[in-house]
Amino acid sequence: MSVAFNAIDTDRDGILSADEIANAPTALKSLDKNNDGKISEDEVRPAGRGEGRGGDGGRGGEGGRGGGEGSSTLRVDDLIKTLMAFDANGDGKLQKSEVPERMQGLFERGDLNKDGVLSADEIRALAQAQIAASGPGEGEGEGRGGRGGRGGPEGGMMRMDPILNALDRNHDGVISAEEIANAPAALKTLDKNQDGKITQDEVRPDFGPGRGGRGR
Repeated sequence: MSVAFNAIDTDRDGILSADEIANAPTALKSLDKNNDGKISEDEVRPAGRGEGRGGDGGRGGEGGRGGGEGSSTLRVDDLIKTLMAFDANGDGKLQKSEVPERMQGLFERGDLNKDGVLSADEIRALAQAQIAASGPGEGEGEGRGGRGGRGGPEGGMMRMDPILNALDRNHDGVISAEEIANAPAALKTLDKNQDGKITQDEVRPDFGPGRGGRGR
């Protein structure tokens, strides 16, 4: 589950209540690890995607690709776990009946043998394609003077996580102090059934048609 969701869900019941949504600006400040008043991509990246191996600070500067294949593998594995959360019968595969309607695009793109089931291999291929589409993660810059740590403002956790995507209103890859202050209004856009609270089903990553997920 999203690190932002966990931070806002102070009673840990898996639901963001109206009070928790209202208090989101205070809760989100716990993610500001360097206390600079904003939340950056690397502050919300799950553990295991940290510093790269490149020179000059190890984040894809001089000395080749920092992080390399190990970091990409971690990102793919994380995404596979997210997808397999829908595996209701625990058979290691996904059937259309197990996923929400908004995720039917998975089968259009990933069900290579058109049997209506996503096998473990097909799920891994989908995850790899989604990670490739979202750009390199932390520590996966491109050699000398490469792309650095975050993979550009359009990639990474800020785009793939619906909560972070909603909070980052200008989609620059950073949740500014103003965006933190406006968090309650941004979060309410995720309340799809307008019941005043946000459930985990309402904020699962969206893997609908197309490479970009939510289509922003």
